[in-house]
Amino acid sequence: MSKRKQMKARKADYENAMQELNDVRALLRDTYNRFNSVTDNAQLDACIYEISALKSKYNCAVRAVKSFYF
Repeated sequence: MSKRKQMKARKADYENAMQELNDVRALLRDTYNRFNSVTDNAQLDACIYEISALKSKYNCAVRAVKSFYF
């Protein structure tokens, strides 16, 4: 594979990683907003579970983005 194709592929991978990070960030923001507006205990529990899962996913996305810098 040529150097140019490698750079293009790396740039596409980076853009995908950034898109994933932004998508998870938006989902996390929406879930926090929902958490702040619900009153039912079952819905609160569901939001807490979802926030926890999204935080883990966010951390993975951050590591993926950081891998392009090191």
